[in-house]
Amino acid sequence: MMFEKNSAIIKDVKKLSFDYVPAKLVHREEQMRRLEMLFRPMVTDGVPCSAFLIGSVGTGKTVTAKRFCEDLLKYYAGNSKLMDHIFINCRIRNTAHGVILQMIRNFDTGFPDRGFSADEMLRSLKRHVESRSRPLVLVLDEVDVLLKNSNSDLIYQLSRFTEEMQGGSSISMIMISQEPVSEMLDSASISSFKRANTIKFDKYTKNELKDIILARADEALMSGVVDLDVADLLADIGKVYGDARLVIEMLEKAAAIAEEGENGRLTADDVRSANAMIYSNVSENKLATLDSKRKVALLAIARAMKGDPYISITRAEKTYAVVCEEYGQSPRKHTQFWTYVQDMEKINLLDTMVKSETDGGRVTYISIPDIPPKELAKKLEYMLESPISDDEFEF
Repeated sequence: MMFEKNSAIIKDVKKLSFDYVPAKLVHREEQMRRLEMLFRPMVTDGVPCSAFLIGSVGTGKTVTAKRFCEDLLKYYAGNSKLMDHIFINCRIRNTAHGVILQMIRNFDTGFPDRGFSADEMLRSLKRHVESRSRPLVLVLDEVDVLLKNSNSDLIYQLSRFTEEMQGGSSISMIMISQEPVSEMLDSASISSFKRANTIKFDKYTKNELKDIILARADEALMSGVVDLDVADLLADIGKVYGDARLVIEMLEKAAAIAEEGENGRLTADDVRSANAMIYSNVSENKLATLDSKRKVALLAIARAMKGDPYISITRAEKTYAVVCEEYGQSPRKHTQFWTYVQDMEKINLLDTMVKSETDGGRVTYISIPDIPPKELAKKLEYMLESPISDDEFEF
């Protein structure tokens, strides 16, 4: 029967959604502390506050703002107080009219989308906020899209609302952007905000991504289905971008692939297949640029990998000697083989890393992040059976 198979991998797929807000954020504690410091005057004295969250895609800006607002709501409720918060994505609502309309509909779901000027809508919004006699936190995500459409006057008007309000009402703002917002605001708007209220979100490091993967896997997947080496491979793929969204998406797709398999756990090849679905650097054309010597070296690495996340260069060279004999080539010495590896890393066919061993030594490890090694080996075997042209690529 359809949909009756019990899950062996996925425990709660909703925990892998971009909309999911974890109870505790990994490696964004400092940003949460900064928000708490900036918004303390709102909590203690009812003073409107503001913050700019700046960083590239996938650095945790949106989830941090959502987590902070949810924690604020809990704090107010725990102290028998009330507050409102409104979240608006300015890529969707990219005009002043659209933003004001969504704010009003937070209080009046039946408010018409036509027939009122911006000034009339702002007056209506003010009445709604005042009537609630509580602070409102407005989050404008991707606010740079709104500001590029020459809507900085709206930001100014919202920032000045509190001066005319009665009864403890106020509007505080969190603005989220990939680039500095202050450069897009007019002088009047800038005067209403403090530049020091900017909170920077750097790209995640590899180790931070690994911690995020393990934390999300703990919530979303069955216990013990993700090995540390597999999480390490996922983080290795994502480290170029420092993007948590990317690795969470890959984790979700890899888990779905693993669900169809028979291993009962998420493997390195599941990760590679997921990466190939999202973005792959491996293509027939790129492989075709390799000469036969490098094809043989890459085939040896693919065969030695056998689904493992990483292999040592020593293990790769042992397989290389066997593959060279199979294809009638003389195996090159370590220095030349290492040159082949470096050449292929330059064009993103593989990755290398150096790890410290327990005996104090350091060993080079190789990974193939973009395609299951078994599939790569099939492609190379097919190419090596074809006649070799005289214009093969030489580095």
